[in-house]
Amino acid sequence: MQHKALIIIAHGSRNEKSNTEVRELVQQVKALLGSDFSLVTSAFLEFAYPSLEASILACIQAGKKEIVILPYFLASGNHVTRDIPEIIEKMQKEHTEVTLELKKHLGSASGMASLLKSMV
Repeated sequence: MQHKALIIIAHGSRNEKSNTEVRELVQQVKALLGSDFSLVTSAFLEFAYPSLEASILACIQAGKKEIVILPYFLASGNHVTRDIPEIIEKMQKEHTEVTLELKKHLGSASGMASLLKSMV
């Protein structure tokens, strides 16, 4: 557990309120997963900081050997199918001492339909 980190990556927005919502969600997830991950943080692809690369490097500098990346995206567009995997592949080649694991994007979760149903 001490060497495991979770990065939740979102698109990022010019609207800082949107970025703050993501950061607050990450803190809620951190409270739920504290025993599974010693570090839970956010990253953004555009318009906000930290970038995915910066978050990965921060995890490595904090001594994490296993980094799980969870895309906070509803659909499998170019960011999910191309951009995020390319960044992870590049970072993995540069940092062979760590394991980077890319999870499926949020919209692919089996409980998504039930969640939407519960909201109406």
